Amino acid sequence: MSANTNKAPTSIFDDQGANDLKERQRLEELQRQAKVQKVKLDKRLNKQKILMGAFLGQVLASKGDDEKMIQDYFAMNFPDFLTRASDKHLFKSMIESLGGDMGLEEEVDPFVAKVKENNQEAADQNIGVEASETRSDQQTHSDSTTHYGEQDSLLEDNSYSTHENNQDYRG
Repeated sequence: MSANTNKAPTSIFDDQGANDLKERQRLEELQRQAKVQKVKLDKRLNKQKILMGAFLGQVLASKGDDEKMIQDYFAMNFPDFLTRASDKHLFKSMIESLGGDMGLEEEVDPFVAKVKENNQEAADQNIGVEASETRSDQQTHSDSTTHYGEQDSLLEDNSYSTHENNQDYRG
C-alpha cells in the first residue's frame, strides 16, 4: 500500500494559516489604498479652500457695489466664525478696514507680545555683548577682516555656476 491512499484529499480550506495570511495581506493592502485615497481627498479639499480664499480675498479687495455687499457680509459675520484669539488678531486689520469689529477689546496680539519679548531679550543680550566687545575689540577687528576676505574669495568663485566650468552640470 502506498502512502497516498491513506491520506485524505487536500482542499483550499485545509491550510487555514495560509488563508489567514492572505486575508491579512489583502486587508493591509485595502487599508493602504484607503489611506492613499484619503490623502488625495485631503489635498483636493485643501486646494479648494485655498482657491476659494484667494477668490474671496480678491473680491474683498475690489471696489464696486456687488463687492460692497459681500464685504459688509464678511465684516459682519466672519468675526463670529473665528474662535481662536490668535486667528482674530490675524484678521483684525482686514475686518476693521472693511468697517467691522473683531470685538477684541484692546487685547494685546499674542504674536506682537512675543515679538516684543524677543526684542527685549535680544536687547538685553546686546548690552552684555557690548560690554565684552570693549575688552576684545582688537581681536574682533582682526577676525572680522579675515572672515571678510574668505567671504569675498567665495563670492568670486563662480566655477560651479556655469556648465562650461563644471563637467557635472546638467542644466
